[in-house]
Amino acid sequence: MALTVTKKAFCKCLLHVSKYPYSAVNGVFLADKKKFKDSKDLTVVDAVPLFHQCVGLAAMLEIALMQIDSYCEANGLILAGYYHANEHLEDNVPSLIATKIADKLHDNFSDSCLFVINNEKIDGKCGKDALVLYQSTDGKWKPSSTGFKLDVGTSEACAELLESRAEADLIDFDSHLDDITKEWQNRTLSELIDSRS
Repeated sequence: MALTVTKKAFCKCLLHVSKYPYSAVNGVFLADKKKFKDSKDLTVVDAVPLFHQCVGLAAMLEIALMQIDSYCEANGLILAGYYHANEHLEDNVPSLIATKIADKLHDNFSDSCLFVINNEKIDGKCGKDALVLYQSTDGKWKPSSTGFKLDVGTSEACAELLESRAEADLIDFDSHLDDITKEWQNRTLSELIDSRS
């Protein structure tokens, strides 16, 4: 199976980490259901930033995933992966919380993936090595031997967005739960990302 991460998904993920650099953050990746069904290739088309306060709080996670699942059903998407950034700069392996959440997603979609943000690789270049892909093999999350690819121009667009401080506009589920007028789908930010070449 070929795995591609689009500009929108990659940028939202890194903007989430950049907005809360001293916290663990997490989110989910959404993929195009029809494209996967037709080709068996997984294209991650969007990211939903989840939490920056208590990344493993089960009740809030359950509420978020139910809403996201409904959004996916209405928009021809699937919950295809999970991303996680640890709190400490040098901690770049999946935490117990990350693997538990990824296991839950994997129970519902067997081709789901886990990405760990390599905190040490978040810089002005925004290269794909900022994400480390893990796949479930024999019930354990292991670094992928096949890797993934980014859409053309993704790194440049992400660097430009970070330089312009676009992360200030990102709303994660924590922020949405604090003020429900803030929309977790980040439509305005999505438009901004799509406008970057």
